[in-house]
Amino acid sequence: MSSKSELDVLFSPSQWCKGTRGSQRSEQHVKCIEQYSETVRETIPCKLNIPYGPGKRELIDVFGTDLPEDCPVFVHFHGGYWQVPSIRHDNNSFIAKNLHASGIKSIFIGYELCPNVTLLELLENTQKALIKCLTLINTSEISGIYLSGHSAGAQIVAALFEDFIDTLPEHQQLLFKSAFLITGLYDLEPLLGTTYNDLLGLDGDSAVRASPLRRNLKRTNCELVVIVAEYDSPKFVEQGQEMYEHIKSLGLRCEYVFQENSDHYEIIEGLYDSENELLKRIINTCLIKK
Repeated sequence: MSSKSELDVLFSPSQWCKGTRGSQRSEQHVKCIEQYSETVRETIPCKLNIPYGPGKRELIDVFGTDLPEDCPVFVHFHGGYWQVPSIRHDNNSFIAKNLHASGIKSIFIGYELCPNVTLLELLENTQKALIKCLTLINTSEISGIYLSGHSAGAQIVAALFEDFIDTLPEHQQLLFKSAFLITGLYDLEPLLGTTYNDLLGLDGDSAVRASPLRRNLKRTNCELVVIVAEYDSPKFVEQGQEMYEHIKSLGLRCEYVFQENSDHYEIIEGLYDSENELLKRIINTCLIKK
């Protein structure tokens, strides 16, 4: 049996990066996305910090307010292990740069973190956030909604397909065309043996209830794209592969993308680069009329 410290390393993406590792790499990542996002907020028409709940982090930013109402809409949930305060919706808005240039509106959702809320409460709150998003766009005009989540955000997006998306009115369900699950964890039970759970506060029952890999996703026309990075934590890579197989076994539309020569942070930072291959895939998907 692995010790808690060994499990922490196995489930720590920063320990498996190509170059600089550990807390230094995590800090570099935050500085990078802060700088990128500040530039974007100054140059793209946007509406910032729209509240959807009482929490200080329960805010939504919308970029591309100048775009036509029938444009596609990209909705992103940030990462941060459900507990890291330095990762926020506003410093993930750098992704909007190239989307806006391609005529795609983008929405970035913040959420309260553990232990201020339980993880199950966090998931319920992000459902409320998505409902709020639907009120901010003209759902009778847009060509489609494309969900995205990085790291913890990927688990949040996957969980939306358990018992939420299918409760929406049918015409709204049909708006969800694709969901990009970028380097996520989908079975949280192994985290019970790590220090990450000190703030998450999961027990056996809540860990299973918060694990999309352990639950049935409801039938949907939305394609789920599971994306892993070559130099991510081996547990993240393993769970990405397992999540793809799980989705496929449920008969849902899915795709598996293995991003070579990339790590947990580079894969999301790269979306600021107009020549990035994953970015091109996302843009092409959003622009295809389905």
